[in-house]
Amino acid sequence: MSPFMRRARGFTLIELLVVLLIFAIILGLVGINLGRGDRDHVRDEADRLVVLLQAARDEAILKNTILAVEFHADGYRFLRLDNKGKLVPLDHDDTLLPHRLPEGMTLTFDMDGAPAGGDANLILDPSGSVSAFTLTLRAGQASWLAQGQANGVIRSRPPGSSHAG
Repeated sequence: MSPFMRRARGFTLIELLVVLLIFAIILGLVGINLGRGDRDHVRDEADRLVVLLQAARDEAILKNTILAVEFHADGYRFLRLDNKGKLVPLDHDDTLLPHRLPEGMTLTFDMDGAPAGGDANLILDPSGSVSAFTLTLRAGQASWLAQGQANGVIRSRPPGSSHAG
């Protein structure tokens, strides 16, 4: 038997690469199936909004000024009261810049238990108190709430959970 006809024992580099490629594809498919769903995305967006609202409330208190948040179905922006008494967008603050919701996500705003019509504003005054409000974020069948109480407490919670004061 010639030395060229002898089969070496073990795997070739190509065989190993094919097996690794198949393994990577399987892991990718498993990762997609275990990926985050709409519920995770709306919860994260509600949590983000709560943190921003708390930061804006704190800034209104610290600077002794009135700030507002204008809500739209697809996002929100923060406003300040200028020296003419008019609400103008905040454009210098890196934290409180306008935010557009991710594709497919919507926001509804209820003030004191009633739906707020059109582009509604939430006023954040220097006292730290706010009108009671509920923001509902939705994506697909998932929804999550960001709620504020008159005492200034703002928190995120799933719909249907008890409202702890």
